[in-house]
Order: sequence, then C-alpha cells, then structure tokens
Amino acid sequence: MSRLFNQFRRRLLPKNRFSKYLLYTIGEIIIVIFGILIALQVDAWTSERESRAEAQVFLKQLKNEFLANREQLVQKVLMRDKALQSARELLRFVDGESEYNTPSQVDSLLAVALPVYTFDPSLGVLNQLTSTDKLTLLRNEKLNDTLSSWNSMIEDFKEDEDMYNSYNHNHFRPFLYKNYNARNIINSRIRYQVINSILLSSPEEVNDEIGFSGMPVDLDILKNSVEFENYLAFVVSWIALINTQSQGILNYIDSVLEIIDNEIVAE
Repeated sequence: MSRLFNQFRRRLLPKNRFSKYLLYTIGEIIIVIFGILIALQVDAWTSERESRAEAQVFLKQLKNEFLANREQLVQKVLMRDKALQSARELLRFVDGESEYNTPSQVDSLLAVALPVYTFDPSLGVLNQLTSTDKLTLLRNEKLNDTLSSWNSMIEDFKEDEDMYNSYNHNHFRPFLYKNYNARNIINSRIRYQVINSILLSSPEEVNDEIGFSGMPVDLDILKNSVEFENYLAFVVSWIALINTQSQGILNYIDSVLEIIDNEIVAE
C-alpha cells in the first residue's frame, strides 16, 4: 500500500500538480488516522469483551461461594434449633414439667444443648475482588453496594457468636464440670452423633465412646439450682438471638444471589 502511495505522489509532483498532491496527502493522513481509530476501536471492543467474560467468571465463582455459605449457615441454624429445643426442655425439667426425668435423658438433652455452632463463611472470591479492585468489573451498582456491607455484617454477627462462645465455655460448662458428670454428657454426644454433620474428619476416627461414669448422679442438684436455671435461660436467649441474626444473613445472601442470577448470561 505504501509503495502504491509513493508511486502516485511521484507521478503528481513533476506535473506541478501541487494542490492535488496536497489534497492527496491530506486524504492519506485521514486514511491513516481512520485506520488508527479503527484499530483503537477494535482494541476497545476486544478489551470490553474480555472484561465481560472475566466478570462472568467472577459472578459464577461468587455465586458458588455464597451458595456454599448459605448451605453452611442453614446447617448451623438447624443444629442451633436442636440445641435451643433441648435447652428449653431442660428448663421444663427444672420446672418439673418435662417428660425427660432420668439421668440418661438429661444427659442426652445436655449433650445437644451444650455445643456451640459458629458460622465460618468462605470469603476467598469476594476478598479477591475487593483486594484487586475488580468489583468494578461487575458493573452493577446495586450488587457492589450490597457486597460492600458483607464484611461488616459478618463482623457484627461474629461478635455475637464470640460472646456466646465465651459465655458457654467460661460459665455454663464450668458449672456442669463442678456440679454434674461431664463424662456422661460427652459420651451421650458421641453415642447420639450430635455433631457428626459438622466434623471435618471421619466420625469413626473421633467418635469412640468413652463410656458412662459409674458414679451416682443426683438430678436434684440441677433441678434445685437457681444458677443452673439462670445459665439455661441465658443459653436459650443467646441461641435464639444468634439464629434470628442468622435469618437476617440468609435474607442478605438470597438478595445477593438474586442479583447475581440476573447478571449471569445464560450460555
């Protein structure tokens, strides 16, 4: 192409056709500029296409992360519900209104009521987006605004979980260690596979029974203890609060998933 332009210019100059040569040169410049603009536009289209493709990858990864977090949280809510029911039944035991009145039955109730179940969300994809400033790729202001509140909401929720965890381990359990038989509670937890669903290892490797104690158990120690009653009241209060907060997080996750689904392009 450049050889053709040069030959044409050489034919024009000797014939003193300067004005035509000037027009031709201007036209040539325009063609070059037009070519550059086309190349820039192609680059922009290519970059745009790559950005949208990358955004789709992140959206799908983000969806999977939130789905996994939702599944985990639902599991923890259900397990806390069981703990809450057991704690309420123990209060009825203290009030003399429960059908669970034998040591083995109280052991099983305590085995379910005692564990603490915490929500440990995966944050890998979201942290990658925020740390690399790639949230802008998603190009959905509502989604970006919603995601921006996730970490602070989880921090607030974890504060409630941590306070209950501290209360459970530093107050409720020491009372039972001192006034009841913890071995029987633990063995009941193992026998009835209370926490099997959240174990990271094979239950067979950690669930060998330790047997029940041969020492006598006096249920009246618990039934007539205002301290035990108070501990149970706080357990019920804490678990109910945490599960209420969990429902708020579930609603949040559902709203995020709805926005993501609207942004994912069907293949």
